[in-house]
Amino acid sequence: MSGTTARTLRHYDAVGLLVPAGTGAGGVRLYEREHLLRLQRIMVLRELGVPLAVVGQVLAGDHDEVAALRVHADRLEAEGARLARLAATVRRTAAHLEGRDDMSEQQFFEGLARDRDRYEEELVAQHGESVRVAFAQARERTAGWEREDFERSGREHRDLAERMGAAKRRGAAPGDEGVQAIVAEHYAAVAAHWTPDRAAYRGLADTYVEDQRFRSFYDDVETGLAGWLCEAMGVWADANLA
Repeated sequence: MSGTTARTLRHYDAVGLLVPAGTGAGGVRLYEREHLLRLQRIMVLRELGVPLAVVGQVLAGDHDEVAALRVHADRLEAEGARLARLAATVRRTAAHLEGRDDMSEQQFFEGLARDRDRYEEELVAQHGESVRVAFAQARERTAGWEREDFERSGREHRDLAERMGAAKRRGAAPGDEGVQAIVAEHYAAVAAHWTPDRAAYRGLADTYVEDQRFRSFYDDVETGLAGWLCEAMGVWADANLA
C-alpha cells in the first residue's frame, strides 16, 4: 500500500523508528493499524525534507498527533503552492525565450528555493519555531539585497572565521578579551540578517557544532574551531545578551 520496500522497513526496525508488533512464520514482520499511521507520518516528514536522523526526534516530540498532522498538511499545501509557482515560472520562461514575455533575473528562480525551505524545516524540527522567526527576519532584511550584498556578507563571515582560527592556533581561550571582541563582530554580522537574543545566539552556537554543514565550514579553517567558537559565543551571550 505504501510502496515502502522490505529493506527500508528492516532499516526502520533496526534504528527503532518503526518496530513491528511482532513476527510471524518465517520471520515475517507484523504491523497493526497504529504502525501504518506511524509509517504514514514518517513518509510525510520525509516528503517535507526532514532528514531520517531527525524524524524520530520529531515524532517523539509530538504529543498531540492530530495537531501535528494538521501542521504537516499545511506544509504540504505550501509545497504544492511552491510547485504551482515553479510550473508558472517554467511556462513564463518558455514564453520569455520565445520573445512573448519579459522576466527579471530574480524571476528565473521563483519556486526553486526548495533546498533553502527544506533546510529551514530541518532546523525548525531540531531547534523549534524560533528558527522560523529568524528565517522570516532574514528574508525581510535582505529582500532588497543585490548579489554583491550577499557576496560581501559571505566574505565578512569567512574573514571572521579566519581570524577566529588564527586566535585558536595562537592558543587563545574562548573567553579571552581579544576573542570576545571578534565574537562581538560576529554577532553584529549575524544581526544584519536577524537579531538573536541570548537563548537564540546560544542555539546558533550549538548549531555550529551539531550541523555538519556549519561544523565543516569552521573546522575546515581550523580543526576544532566549531566547538571553540560555540564556547566563545556562549561566553559572549551570557555577558552581553538578555
